[in-house]
Amino acid sequence: MTQVTATLKYALLSDKKLNLIADLVRGKKVKEAFNLLEHMPKKGARILYKLLKSATANAVTNDKLALDDLKIERIEIGRGPKIKRVRFVSRSRISHYEKYRAYVKVVLTTK
Repeated sequence: MTQVTATLKYALLSDKKLNLIADLVRGKKVKEAFNLLEHMPKKGARILYKLLKSATANAVTNDKLALDDLKIERIEIGRGPKIKRVRFVSRSRISHYEKYRAYVKVVLTTK
């Protein structure tokens, strides 16, 4: 049983939003996960689709594994650094807000 990983740092989406989509594909076969993520209209689905595609490319080219045998063992999502921004509001005031980022790690295994 070999393990193949792919990581993404500083994804421009919060970890909560990514976790909602990752819950749908955890433990599934790679082809099923591709079908689910392709037709999902969320930004997090595009991010996970690209990362899963990268992980499968690592498995096929580096480890010479078959695509049909691959299964998602785990998807780890962590909180990344926040970016602090300001928005100008009425009466010459400033409103502060934060943009959240996330770390994502996908681990694939063979059956």
